[in-house]
Amino acid sequence: MTSDSPRALTRRDALRGAAVLCGLSLLSLGISEAQAAAPGSTGVLLPDGRVKITPSKIPALAKVGGFTAILPVKGTPAAVRRTRTNTYIAVSLVCPHAGSLAKPEASGFTCSAHGSRFNTTGTLIDGPATTGLTRLKVVRSGKDLIIG
Repeated sequence: MTSDSPRALTRRDALRGAAVLCGLSLLSLGISEAQAAAPGSTGVLLPDGRVKITPSKIPALAKVGGFTAILPVKGTPAAVRRTRTNTYIAVSLVCPHAGSLAKPEASGFTCSAHGSRFNTTGTLIDGPATTGLTRLKVVRSGKDLIIG
């Protein structure tokens, strides 16, 4: 046999190929899940990866308790919640348990994969997660909020 001769497909090669295809499929699911958070996301992406929003222009933030998904902050899916008349918090929507996305809801956040629940400020209610959602820095700049 010369080095140019085709070789038979081994079981190892077939399993390796199947593993690569499975990995790519899972990766595409993760990407589509992150993209699913994007519809309705709001804000202006700044060059440094932070996001600028104007709460007065976002109907979901008109009342205390309102929340909205925003553009990813430095690549991380995020949401902003109005906690008081002039107070807002922002959290990463990435669940600390296994990296799945948490869904914002009126009562807080729920992990879409394993059911961890977090209160309206991202504090852990029950797991399997062992910590709360990551809080993001919120800075007021005139009528705008800079997140990140």
